Amino acid sequence: MDRTIVIMRPGTFTSVEGQAVSFTAEDLAGVAAAYDPAADPAPLVVGHPQLDAPAYGWAKALRMDGDRLVADAERIEPAFAEAVKDGRYAKISSSFYPPDHPANPAPGRWYLKHIGFLGAAAPAVKGLGTVQFREAVDQAPLATFEQEEKITVTDKTVSLAEREKDIEAREAALREREAAATAAARAALHAANVSFAEGMVAEAKLAPAGKSLLVGVLDSLEAVETVSFGEAGELAPAAALKKLLSGAKPLVSLGEAAGAEKATTGAISFAAPSGYSVDPKGAEIHRRAKALQASTPNLGWMDAVRLAQG
Repeated sequence: MDRTIVIMRPGTFTSVEGQAVSFTAEDLAGVAAAYDPAADPAPLVVGHPQLDAPAYGWAKALRMDGDRLVADAERIEPAFAEAVKDGRYAKISSSFYPPDHPANPAPGRWYLKHIGFLGAAAPAVKGLGTVQFREAVDQAPLATFEQEEKITVTDKTVSLAEREKDIEAREAALREREAAATAAARAALHAANVSFAEGMVAEAKLAPAGKSLLVGVLDSLEAVETVSFGEAGELAPAAALKKLLSGAKPLVSLGEAAGAEKATTGAISFAAPSGYSVDPKGAEIHRRAKALQASTPNLGWMDAVRLAQG
């Protein structure tokens, strides 16, 4: 994750040797323009180490934010980022090559050497932009500017509010998809329940007037969790009711006029309850379905009814 770190502001600062150093906004803009991360990148370090100390990140670019010089840091070591977040390194100390330093990659301009993170050590002089001169390996002086103020680290990625908004949008889309899937599943179950009720009517196991009631009951039971029905095993209530009704005997007594078991188109005798009439077509479908099951033992009853209806 990239970070933005404020590392310097314009002003006049005094070194520990008493030398005054002034920086204008133009000077800092020159530092930003001279910075070459490909050839001479400035590392993020702890304190002001020598050459063998590890880097915990790198300044990939320098730029001006108003009159402040800021660094865009990258490749930050995660554990180090957590330490900064926890406040264990609350101060910044930026080290620069002076314009006439022999190791300066951009002679004639100040050049960022490294960005030091300080812990408990207090700056030699209080306030933002304290200056210290350090000795490099070749004994030429470097300028180090320490900030007593807390490090300003700003995520360049998405802000917290934007991330929360994005998460809420994704959760809303997920809820919509789940609702659509649930509606589709309920529609499929309803269609199956209607088909079952129609089959029960066709088998003369249910009066036509009871079809809508049975469909409504089955639709309601589909939402109930699976329960145990003894030897029947674990069944959902709707499945259990279907199994019970499928095994029921027809509401009327069916018999062939000739008493023979072979297929015939003759009249069939029905003993219907008072106030009810039997649909001859339904009885014929029942007879055909029975015949189909007799000739095809593995054929399910609902499949046989559908074939008989065709």
